[in-house]
Amino acid sequence: MAVRGEEPFPKFSHEFFSSERLEEQLIQDADLLFLYCDEAREKALSEILAGLKEQAQVILCTDGDFAYRENFEHIYDVWKLPVTADEVRFRFRNWQKAYKEKTDYWLTKSYLDATINSVPDLIWYKDKYGAHLKVNKSFCKAVNKTMEQIEGRGHCYIWDMDPEEYAEGDYICMESEKEVMEQKETCVFEEDVKIGNEIRMFQTFKSPLFDLDGSVMGTVGVGKDVTIERRYEKEIVKRANTDFLTGLYNRRYLYQFMEAEENNALAFYYIDLDNFKSVNDCYGHQEGDRALVLTKEVLEKNMPDALLARIGGDEFLVIEFGDVREADIEPRRIRLRDSLAEAYAANEEFQRVSASIGTAFSPGGTKANLDKLIEQADTMMYAEKREKKCQR
Repeated sequence: MAVRGEEPFPKFSHEFFSSERLEEQLIQDADLLFLYCDEAREKALSEILAGLKEQAQVILCTDGDFAYRENFEHIYDVWKLPVTADEVRFRFRNWQKAYKEKTDYWLTKSYLDATINSVPDLIWYKDKYGAHLKVNKSFCKAVNKTMEQIEGRGHCYIWDMDPEEYAEGDYICMESEKEVMEQKETCVFEEDVKIGNEIRMFQTFKSPLFDLDGSVMGTVGVGKDVTIERRYEKEIVKRANTDFLTGLYNRRYLYQFMEAEENNALAFYYIDLDNFKSVNDCYGHQEGDRALVLTKEVLEKNMPDALLARIGGDEFLVIEFGDVREADIEPRRIRLRDSLAEAYAANEEFQRVSASIGTAFSPGGTKANLDKLIEQADTMMYAEKREKKCQR
């Protein structure tokens, strides 16, 4: 037979076996079966095809008319005899190409499925209209749907969201994919995704998918759930910028804040507690901590829109910014001092505690010097502290 001399494609091999009669084992083992079919054998064709393995194919060789039936799914081609040796080689070569393409497709799909289903990140492929073409198992688990339920469906159905809910929320999933297709390059986003009743934060990497003609036909996305990481990051930043006991900002954050407020008017209130050491000495540090927390609560109540900071053991700083007038500072200072005195007087352990408050003002328009303003307010505060001592 002419096909025996044909070379296999790279990474393929083939062996040929022939028989004058139908042998069950050969039929079961064959990947390609050349079957001579006359009118008599055509009646048994269905039975022969039923014995083939699932991926096997048949080339029928017949010198008569072949009656095609839709259930003859294994039949790849029909060769009407007689055929020349050149035609046999040509048609067999075409079969090899088609079989290789089919095998390469299966292998590539196996590689892809094994890869995307082995990672915990969400992976999805969409057409340019937003319909999901393929997703991995992690994606299915996240949305609690099967691949069959997801295939061909859009974002709102898959994530159980009403279009109105999507429009009203801070969701950018569909908008970001439009951006990727317009830019024709990989883009990175952080997106809020609603899973059940919880909002999760995803870092997504989205890339365009190109058609044969170079046009964008869709997108591929990889989503990593970074909710916990972002919470940790926020907590780290919070701890770096705030006082552990009171939760107020610390001195480090004040300098960052001043960098951003260089053009705004600022009012400073520098607060130092008088006789605070006596609370620690007489009642212990636990009561001293309670006095500091009480001070924080009074500051929050009286200056709800201001920046509040604890910058030392018993030293606090309040900064008003924005629509600030210098004439308003002194009345607010007195009101704040009196509110603190009233709060301390209501606690037996804090009867000797009071607050001395110094102020400073920066009109804005130029970059304010934090150290200079603190020094100015500090000077006024110590003047009030000395005056109190003289009055005793």
